[in-house]
Amino acid sequence: MGVTFAGQGREDRLTLVRGGPAAEFTVTVVNGDTRAYAHIRTVISMESLPGAPNGGPQQGFVLEAFDAVSGTWRQAPIRIAQDVLPPSLVVAGTPLALDETRIERYRIRATATGPVGSTPLVVDLVNTDAPDSAMLTSEARPAHVAIPHTTRKA
Repeated sequence: MGVTFAGQGREDRLTLVRGGPAAEFTVTVVNGDTRAYAHIRTVISMESLPGAPNGGPQQGFVLEAFDAVSGTWRQAPIRIAQDVLPPSLVVAGTPLALDETRIERYRIRATATGPVGSTPLVVDLVNTDAPDSAMLTSEARPAHVAIPHTTRKA
């Protein structure tokens, strides 16, 4: 199982400006594992930055996923936390067949009043059928990637 990231431009990193335009990126999921998954879900998270607003749009960031069926961008959850999310708290997931490749498009922007600084944006593939006792293992998280990210003032 593998997951890769591709950002805009030549760099494989995200650079955001508070109140500026969104940065688009793609996540490519390749299931070259030894089995199919009944319920797998992409979960995007990052640790909070100093000065993050309490509440508000996901603590200073807005994440959207591209819905290929409707051709529109829809708000997607981004988890801002300092811990690992147990699989039982991840809702649903979709099947991923053995040897299947899936490409997901996202874009993220920093709100005008959000924090500045650097922290990785983490993309995890979560097997939502895995028990919470396996949350730190490859059974629950068959793949992940950490994407370098910086948000700066305008």
